[in-house]
Amino acid sequence: MRHILLLFFFTVLTASASPMVLPAEWKFKAGDDASWSKPDLDDRNWKSMRTGAYWEDQGLADYDGYAWYRLRLKIPAAWKNEPTFKRHQGLVLELGRIDDVDETWFNGTSIGRTGQFPDDYQPAWEALRSYLVPAKLLRWDEKNVIAVRVYDGSRGGGFYSGRQRLSVATWKDLATLEFELGKSDGTYRNLNEIPLEATLRNHSAAPMVGRATWTIKDDEGAILFQSPAGKLVSIPASHSFRLPFPAPHPGFFQVACRFQSEGQGAEITNSMTLGFEPEKISAPLTRENDFAHYWKETRAQLDKIAPEFALQRRPARDSKTHEVYEVTMRSFGNVRVAGWYEKPKAPGPHPALLRVPGYGSAMNPTGRPDPLAILSFNPRGHGNSQADVKHDPVNYWIRGLDDKAGYYYRGAYADCLRAVDFLATRSEIDQKRIAVTGGSQGGGLSLATAALDQRITLCAPDIPFLCDWQKYFKASHWPEMEKWIAADPIRSWQKTLRTMSYIDTLNLVDRIRCPVLFGIGLQDGVCPAATIFSVYNRIDAPKEYRLYPHASHRVPSSHREEKYRWIHKHFGTKSPE
Repeated sequence: MRHILLLFFFTVLTASASPMVLPAEWKFKAGDDASWSKPDLDDRNWKSMRTGAYWEDQGLADYDGYAWYRLRLKIPAAWKNEPTFKRHQGLVLELGRIDDVDETWFNGTSIGRTGQFPDDYQPAWEALRSYLVPAKLLRWDEKNVIAVRVYDGSRGGGFYSGRQRLSVATWKDLATLEFELGKSDGTYRNLNEIPLEATLRNHSAAPMVGRATWTIKDDEGAILFQSPAGKLVSIPASHSFRLPFPAPHPGFFQVACRFQSEGQGAEITNSMTLGFEPEKISAPLTRENDFAHYWKETRAQLDKIAPEFALQRRPARDSKTHEVYEVTMRSFGNVRVAGWYEKPKAPGPHPALLRVPGYGSAMNPTGRPDPLAILSFNPRGHGNSQADVKHDPVNYWIRGLDDKAGYYYRGAYADCLRAVDFLATRSEIDQKRIAVTGGSQGGGLSLATAALDQRITLCAPDIPFLCDWQKYFKASHWPEMEKWIAADPIRSWQKTLRTMSYIDTLNLVDRIRCPVLFGIGLQDGVCPAATIFSVYNRIDAPKEYRLYPHASHRVPSSHREEKYRWIHKHFGTKSPE
């Protein structure tokens, strides 16, 4: 794997306790070496590069890999006399946003990491980096060296936004308030109450004095509990705050803990979603009387469209194990759709995997060496399926919403069924082993495809969208939907939800007969766990889930590999090393 080292040039900070802005012009060098974290490294021959822009935009087109950033700077000794520094004995280094993962050193000592490097790759491109620099690492009025190792897995890479600066640490910078889950995945069962616990860790040289309070809301934002201020405590290093919460019903709860300093008017907060007996969540079906007819008629209309399957060889995209074809076809409404078909070079028959995209994203060939035939399919308006329906993800879920007959997702679901039709024509595919998977919108499309087409024999949705609309719009806030409804007096939430009920996977999944594996992010605010379990609990087929307690609207990369192992286990194939 190729590497890059970007180097901050030497700069002197003025003798003021005001935050010091770091220079925008840095240096870089290709490669990756542990010695590049050392302060005595000779880096004079490295090239320059600006912060605030991806490295792809600065001469490194299509580069994915590692990067190291280095900065040489003097810190004025006058900072030692600042009252805040005397009390807390530390500085704060802010680095803005880095795509995707970083680890940062100060004078050769690691001071923090955000994300996970390969092989357990977990990107954190959206996170603002802020690291504590303890006083013991500082060299006053002498050269100090900051070194930052970066890994970018795809698309843009490097320091791409936000500010880079150094400042004297306040007490908020030196405290962390973290929830303690122990061995729990963030959900609790067979208990009379949820054992809430948050720990304040004090990295300051001085004790922190203050009080903690708790606020607990249900998954729709209604306050269930708000505690009075706790007793005054002095925290030299760490202290745990505990609160037993008797959950009123199965579901998910937004728990917040706040620590307010005594006499300073400052506070530190943290919040987390936790669950209680999620397998007992029950959401009522919202099917209209003609629901079954709607989908029967959709399939009948699709069958009247000649599919016109066509493959074009794309040898430039071949891998060692697969030939690649661009496949096109006609779908519902005679719309042209397309995808990428990876056909194993080894003789078949092979199991098949249908991959479907997230909201507005595009499917491309995977390049995976798995012994699977893989169709990375783009429903209308996605990827290479824009010949008749243009790419406009802002309005996918409101496109055609005034009329259930022409609603966008009716066509998108039918497109996925047409993709299964394509797989059914291929002689190299074992028709008894066809899986479907996708994330977010792709998770919802996966569930709908498995529900509407019994030729699907495995289903693996991740963080699925299109689940339990009634709960969805109570648990999450989407101004564009409110704006769309308000734009026409004939529209109402009642009419809108009635149309959306036809594509709500809650009303479809009891048709699924194949094994299902869910990947769920407990902190997901885009596709809340409450909506996903409404659907999960409606499935009357072999099912399981993996719940990631700290994940938001993504699952860790390790889940992707676990999902493929699950598929191989069911199909009796071997996962590549």
